[in-house]
Amino acid sequence: MEDGFVDQYSANTDAGIGTVHSCRYSKQKKPVQNNDFLSCSTCINNGPIKVYGIFSGFNGGDYTAKFVMNRLVYELFQENPISPNLLPFQVCEEFRRKFENTAERYLLSSADALNERLLKLEDQSEGGKNAVSRINQKIRQGTTALVVMIINQDLYVLNCGSSLALAMNSENEVIQLNTNLHNNDNPNEIQRIKSLGIDPDTVLSPTRAIGDLKRTHLFEETEAFKNAKGPPVISTPDVQYFRIDPSWRHIVLLSDGVVQNLKEVEVENIATEVSVRLIEDHTLTSTAQALADSFARKHLDAFITMTDDNCVISNHREEMTVIYVKLPEVNAPAELYETVDSAFSTMESTNTTMFEPCSIPYVDAVGFHSGRNYDKMRKFILMSKAPK
Repeated sequence: MEDGFVDQYSANTDAGIGTVHSCRYSKQKKPVQNNDFLSCSTCINNGPIKVYGIFSGFNGGDYTAKFVMNRLVYELFQENPISPNLLPFQVCEEFRRKFENTAERYLLSSADALNERLLKLEDQSEGGKNAVSRINQKIRQGTTALVVMIINQDLYVLNCGSSLALAMNSENEVIQLNTNLHNNDNPNEIQRIKSLGIDPDTVLSPTRAIGDLKRTHLFEETEAFKNAKGPPVISTPDVQYFRIDPSWRHIVLLSDGVVQNLKEVEVENIATEVSVRLIEDHTLTSTAQALADSFARKHLDAFITMTDDNCVISNHREEMTVIYVKLPEVNAPAELYETVDSAFSTMESTNTTMFEPCSIPYVDAVGFHSGRNYDKMRKFILMSKAPK
């Protein structure tokens, strides 16, 4: 039902999208492009509400990224749609809840694969082992999400992962809109993982995502996580609210591939890097593409000039997506921009919470692992198969 749902809405004319494929550098230090692109993005307009989003798939997660993008848009605009008349704190709550519904829907969509895997684990033949391996590849797929929603002069940022949203004003000052990136460098995430009895060094980024079921729901199968109190990777997002300042001129969204590539070449201040390279071009799309291309060149140049004594840059460059949004100029006295975090803290959360009943039977997704929780998994699969 929600597949391709984004295509029903008009594209925003105030935004452009730039992309660069992932690649590997050859022995001659030339980029060899990977033709697969795992991420997807959207800039859509639905009356008074505008939505801009980057969904960065990983572990082969192009299906996961598309599913999450389409389902979230469906949740926002069709399934008890967001109302422009809500107060900001209510929009934050609804935004977060709808993302959690999306995560729940994705889990339910994986019921067939999980059911088959459960049965095949008991089959020790070569065919059974091959089937489990194939399913493992599928359920390892995941996606991060960075979504900006604008309602009049109110701006909301939802983040689950390590992508980055920036606002830039007329003085070329940069405001980082999501300060809590979900990676293994974040002290908050390190503390959350430690509280589960897990060594943070064993949890690779991203530390929050949708999908990635081997680390979110089957984590006890992994030796490093077998005694954990909860999943090392969760799908709980952060949601923040800003009142758009009249001096703001641009919004730039950077996928986690951009963040990772710039971090690898030791760019300490990504916001400054963007502001220096942000030279407005003839079109919004060409501006976004110029940004993405400049990041790709920076990574390539760093790899080419790397010496054996300073071998720190991988021969693999992550795919990258940039969304560039040009805000309308407002002839009004500048006011201090206002920020309000989601009314519900997510720092120590280890599972998602549904604030309202979903249109499908609610299933507590925590604890569906292998071993001692197989009975719960069977119950989950039976519930997901029940007639609606």
